[in-house]
Amino acid sequence: MFFHKRSESFSASEGSHATGVTDAAVRTATTAPAAAPVAGREPSAPVDDGLGLVLDALGGILAALSRYPIDLPDRSGEELSRELTRWRRHATMGCALDERDDASVGVSARDWNGVVRTVTEQRRDEHRYVEASINELRDALWACVETVHKAVLVDHATDATTEKQMERAKTALQRMQTGSIKQEVLGAVSAIEGALRTRREQQQEQYASLGHKLERVGQQLEEARRESTTDALTGLGNRKHFNVVASRARQMHSLGRQPVALLMLDIDRLKLVNDMYGHQAGDAAIVNLSKALAATFLRQSDVLCRLGGDEFAVILFNTDWKVAVTLARRLQEQLSLMPAPHPNMEFAIGASVGVAQLEGHEEVADWVARADKALYKAKQHARERVCVADGLPLPTG
Repeated sequence: MFFHKRSESFSASEGSHATGVTDAAVRTATTAPAAAPVAGREPSAPVDDGLGLVLDALGGILAALSRYPIDLPDRSGEELSRELTRWRRHATMGCALDERDDASVGVSARDWNGVVRTVTEQRRDEHRYVEASINELRDALWACVETVHKAVLVDHATDATTEKQMERAKTALQRMQTGSIKQEVLGAVSAIEGALRTRREQQQEQYASLGHKLERVGQQLEEARRESTTDALTGLGNRKHFNVVASRARQMHSLGRQPVALLMLDIDRLKLVNDMYGHQAGDAAIVNLSKALAATFLRQSDVLCRLGGDEFAVILFNTDWKVAVTLARRLQEQLSLMPAPHPNMEFAIGASVGVAQLEGHEEVADWVARADKALYKAKQHARERVCVADGLPLPTG
């Protein structure tokens, strides 16, 4: 994979039996006569069938761990495999930890704490290494996206300047009265324009393809960052997560030109709920909205966030404002089906929504501001309304 290679190496002494404790080994551990006493050690004793099964299972686990180690910066996979194999032989067959010692160790005299400590330390080190590698890969991926995004902006600026110069050249040539030269130059200008147009189309196709691939990889990598970007009450993304995804949505939009819609929401009359029924009822209303969001926006790419208090946001990739409005109204229907936050509540809890589709080279701050303005309009005209940015509230029919 990206961050490690798996080692298939085994200790030469293990041979083909490294995948688990063999039947012969189990029979040896469970039925073999006790070994001669060794000074300072408890002699080996016959093991009952139940303990034999436990040792068999433990041996299988340790063998699996030794077969698929992860190369760490300070230790190779082969070294880790040999270490676990040594502990497996000690735990399941009573072999001494010092491989030069041929004496057998009784079950109660085996270093069980050492087995637990060794496995725990290895898994902890592997977890830290994999987590750090994923973070580095994710950061490198989005650095690539940002670089391409900036290149696209430069291309757009260059194309605009080139087109302006072409128009000036054609205008000047139109004023010339020298027939053949004029026609030849105009033909050359047209050819250049065609070449530029073809180049733009090819670049756009390449950018779109790259955008789709990066989007898929990015979604997989984002799963590793859930904990630090999750709102504790609702389980949705927090403001930090929203800021990151909104910025990346703009970058992806510059590559693929697929529509991206932003919904800004807040709960109507939440302050009244808190004042009349307490903050527990207010928290219940917030959780209700989060559940309604999860029941409405079902795609893995839909990003649901609680920005704080009663303010929520939804980022919808590959979605225009018309579809976003339909989904916003469906959300309000889902919210109306939720149980009352308090048994004595005499009014329903709803939400107002502002919708804004990302436009051209619009900055994230402007995009969010337009959605916020639409939300404000929705709340001013009537509660539980959906309003599209830069337009009047939509009819409720």
